[in-house]
Amino acid sequence: MEKIRLRINGREIEATPGKTILEVVQENQLDDIPTLCHSPELEPYGSCFLCVVEVKGRNNLVPSCATKISPGMEVETRNERIIASRRTALELLTSNHYADCVSPCMEGCPAGVDVQGYIALAAMGQYRKAVDLIRETNPLPAVCGRVCVRKCEEVCRRKDIDASVAINNIKRFVSDSPEAYATDPQGDPDTGRTVGIIGSGPAGLTAAWFLARSGIKPVIYEMNQRTGGMLRYGIPEYRLPDDVLDREVEYICRAGVEIRCGVKVGRDVSLDELRKRHDAVFIGPGAWTGKAMRVEGEYDTEGVVTGADFLVEKADDPEPVSGTVVVVGGGNTAMDAARTSWRLNADKVIILYRRTRAEMPADPMEIEDCLDEGIEIMELAAPTGIVRKDGRLVALKCQRMKLGDPDASGRRRPIPIEGAEFELPCELAISAIGQDTVLNGLVEAEGEEIELTRWNTYVIDPGTMMTNIEGVFAGGDAADDGPTVAIDAIRDGQKAAAAIRAWLLGEDPAPEPFVVRKDFWEKPGHAEMGDIRESPRHEVHMIDVDERRSSFVEVSTGFEPEDNVHECGRCLSCGCVRFEDCKLRLYAEEYGVDMEHFRGRVRKHRVDDRHPYIVYDPNKCILCARCIRTCARILPIPALGLVNRGFRTEMRPAMNDPLIETSCVSCGNCVDSCPTAALTVKYPFPGRACLESEDVKSHCGFCSLGCEITVKNFGEGRYYITSSGVPGDYLCRYGRFGNELFIRKDRLTGAVWKQGSTYSPVSLRTAYSGIVESLRRIAEEYGPESVGVFVSPELTNEELYLSGRIAREGIGTSNVGSLAIISGAGRSGVLDGSFGFTASTSDRGCLSDADLIICNNTSLESDHLVLAVDVIQAVRDGAKLVVSNSILDSTDQHIAALTVDPIRGRASFFWNAVMQVLIDDGDVDPQGLEGADDFLRDREVTVESAAAKAGVDVSDVYETAELLRYAGKVVFVHSPDRAQDASPDDMEIFADLTLLLRDKGRRVDILLPRLLANSAGLEVTGADPAFLPGRRPSRDGLPGAASSQDLRRMLEVGGLRAALVVGENPLEHDMTGSWFSNVDFLAAMDWTDTETTRFADYTIPGTTYLETPGTRCNFEGRLIDFAGAVMPPSGRSSIEVLQGLASAFGIDPSTEGLDTLVRDSLGELARFYWNTGQEREWDGRGKLVPVAAEAKAAPLEPPLTHSQEYRQEIRLVGTERYRVT
Repeated sequence: MEKIRLRINGREIEATPGKTILEVVQENQLDDIPTLCHSPELEPYGSCFLCVVEVKGRNNLVPSCATKISPGMEVETRNERIIASRRTALELLTSNHYADCVSPCMEGCPAGVDVQGYIALAAMGQYRKAVDLIRETNPLPAVCGRVCVRKCEEVCRRKDIDASVAINNIKRFVSDSPEAYATDPQGDPDTGRTVGIIGSGPAGLTAAWFLARSGIKPVIYEMNQRTGGMLRYGIPEYRLPDDVLDREVEYICRAGVEIRCGVKVGRDVSLDELRKRHDAVFIGPGAWTGKAMRVEGEYDTEGVVTGADFLVEKADDPEPVSGTVVVVGGGNTAMDAARTSWRLNADKVIILYRRTRAEMPADPMEIEDCLDEGIEIMELAAPTGIVRKDGRLVALKCQRMKLGDPDASGRRRPIPIEGAEFELPCELAISAIGQDTVLNGLVEAEGEEIELTRWNTYVIDPGTMMTNIEGVFAGGDAADDGPTVAIDAIRDGQKAAAAIRAWLLGEDPAPEPFVVRKDFWEKPGHAEMGDIRESPRHEVHMIDVDERRSSFVEVSTGFEPEDNVHECGRCLSCGCVRFEDCKLRLYAEEYGVDMEHFRGRVRKHRVDDRHPYIVYDPNKCILCARCIRTCARILPIPALGLVNRGFRTEMRPAMNDPLIETSCVSCGNCVDSCPTAALTVKYPFPGRACLESEDVKSHCGFCSLGCEITVKNFGEGRYYITSSGVPGDYLCRYGRFGNELFIRKDRLTGAVWKQGSTYSPVSLRTAYSGIVESLRRIAEEYGPESVGVFVSPELTNEELYLSGRIAREGIGTSNVGSLAIISGAGRSGVLDGSFGFTASTSDRGCLSDADLIICNNTSLESDHLVLAVDVIQAVRDGAKLVVSNSILDSTDQHIAALTVDPIRGRASFFWNAVMQVLIDDGDVDPQGLEGADDFLRDREVTVESAAAKAGVDVSDVYETAELLRYAGKVVFVHSPDRAQDASPDDMEIFADLTLLLRDKGRRVDILLPRLLANSAGLEVTGADPAFLPGRRPSRDGLPGAASSQDLRRMLEVGGLRAALVVGENPLEHDMTGSWFSNVDFLAAMDWTDTETTRFADYTIPGTTYLETPGTRCNFEGRLIDFAGAVMPPSGRSSIEVLQGLASAFGIDPSTEGLDTLVRDSLGELARFYWNTGQEREWDGRGKLVPVAAEAKAAPLEPPLTHSQEYRQEIRLVGTERYRVT
């Protein structure tokens, strides 16, 4: 095809006609054009108008996703006009985006700690990861878990329902977990730069932590002999134990931080010297002196001290106090001084506060604790003077107050009441009304003074934390507006570290992320929040008041695990779970969106979480319709659509019903298509946040399609599944949500030995010995033919291969196979006589240009949804569809040209009649084909009689034959292991039709999608009585069955005396359970407890397909790899457990590795079964085989595998009611 020449961004390009500008730009990597409504597998939509470009000669910008290229076209993809247009489009989209990009608690935290994230991890039981996430912004989680003022809880939306989530208590719980300090912190490579830090308080420690992790060596200079600053000396041990602080500091040092204690800058070393030693200096000396009461005589009266001095003194020398202690103030320092005095055996402690308790700035919990300990709070009173005798305090002169109008702090101003003076006798008065900095030796650098505020704190640039001296930074109590709380100091240290790194390395400061907040418009009300049940808040457990007296033992003992679970469950998960990859947010950040431009009325909707697997938040929807268009590709009648017009337009489920009550098949592909997290999945475990995951590519093991999946792992047993990420790669509900089965079921994690009704855990080695000894003993006593090895057809090739060797080499029997196959419609080597192999003759690509697709004994929508997508697309492209099935799903009903419903077990009569019509009319001719004589001998088929036996109208026979007569490209789709509509010789008839039509120059193929993921692997790996590995016919003469049919007959007559069952559950069902009635010994291997494992004498742990590395054969004949994407709870995959058992039998799987050995054993079969790099070698030739249709319905096999049971239960109760039990 002749190429088109055009110019894009000044570069001449050649491209294929029919492509869009966007496609050409992307193929040639000319620019990154933003798109929201576009996806390559969908038709252009052009609603977001982000992808606009400029085309020479056109007045208006055009959407590149919908504009086809033309010869000589000149395109520009980025200039001021285009950028302005894209910015406007984004501002319009965000103007109605009523959402919280991050949770209010994260916004409320001065340090920006990802509260929602660590609560989600705590809910998942991932305590170490929760602590590590906290440390990404706050290196003192255990400290803050005890002393933080909890600004996050002040803005918690849960307060509008009952009470805020106990965020700080959760933080303490995870940071007190044993694994919190288990591994060393990781950081960037050393940059060769160093920073001197003055003070080891929260600001200094935080700055040091982040600098060390960014490859810059921090050295802290601490004037005291112990680290921590006011955390250690200003907060008593009963609130913050020394050992907790020591652990935090030690962990910070493990990041590469050096601390030099007993070094006071300004006395032992000058600030100038520090500047010479280091590339930069951070000053965080804290505020070590208390504010005075400003009454006469307080400085020279014994018994009058400041709160800061009192707490520092008692931290190192907790000498008792006596008499009455009066503490002046209402903040946390006042509470600490009062409670410390009580612990030091003061006779009475009174807190004197000039306002009421309601106005106290102290933590309400601290106030409650004071009252619990018997400390008196005297409200509306302030000191005015001192009464002393012989230079010693005997009383405070006080003034009664009343409250007037609010002052600058927002609290009502205290006003003295005339004539209401009184004296308050006391032996010790502690002034705890604030603290001041002491900056001696820290205000001058190389003759230049550091600029100070009127509060004697450093003037700093709030963006960079730098003072007026280049390279000197400051933070914490000594900076800007003065003494503050620990979390504010941590924020300062964090900001300073980032600024110092940028300054030292010549980098630009990281920009603030673009964030949308619901509060930008208005705070959400109950209507949008939905129906949330009230749930009482759990507080930390406390020791008894009696135990606190004269003791500095920590008062609170923290949470128990059940408290953590409860509080995590109360979290509303307000922030977006796709913050990091939301395309709308990222584009808004890139293009500098200003939300004020189109600020106005916003529509607010209630979040719809009624679907068991999907959450829909209409507030985040940008009406790109990608979900609707994706749904329309998957279903002939989509479950989603747009309703209303204009500003009132919404995406809604059909008829505005709950999504689960529409045609929705719960595949979740709409979620993948959504660019803004308006649609998200529910995890099958607690916790919901935007979290970093370990992503592993693998394949689905629920059926033989083997769709590619991405396992997104948060930690042990905490993972969810998405598609491959390739546009157009879809999943069905089993592939996406089936992992709920593995997560919610109880797991077997070790070997178990059953003695009578007693189950005892044993080592794997003990179990192996018991299994080997028992199976061999019974084989000796009753003969090897009395022993069987039964395997799930969902196992990997490697597991099947080992199981076959255990049977043949370990036990000496050919009795190996799958009960799921034996009990149902499965037949061995059905098409061997026709083609020389039994497998699909092509891959699914043959559907794309087919003229006629015939589906027999398969329900594509419910069994193989992803294959149904290809069929639907083929029909839309002009193909005809014929369906022969007793159950018609919506796809069959809406797109099939013809549907027939033969009597169960009699479909072969129908297809034989169709073939006879083609023969009679001369459309096909058996003569000349191999096997024609046998095929025609005794062939007496009367069309009318056959149709009557099949229970179908004879017109359907002729109509189907007519469709076959004129179809140039035909595909038969049949499920060989599905019993529902299987009939004798049905596959042979399709093979004969394929050969007859191919002989006439048609392209005809058979696709064999199987319900069981690896039933095709049974024969080729030697897990079948009739075949050895490589699908070589079994002629080893071993005792036992010669075929699956023989094996079933042996089971039905009670010939089984011992068995090893791997991954199947025959004892759950009457039919298969009866086959085990004479069994003297049973060993089972499975990943969860079943009726079979409960009956077994020995049980060894298995693993799920997500935990077991290996290969399976998909329905197309490709060998697909499965990763061990999830860590098995037992620590071993089932292939490792089976290898151990094989070794106990004396079988060595070879040092080459099991995977290599299995691949080599398959030999020549690779030509037909697997894609090994060469083209499939079948030349379309084969042999006609005689068919003798008979009326025989296959027995409906019981669900013996976990996926079979899972599917059946969902079909029986419905997706909306199904729950894993």
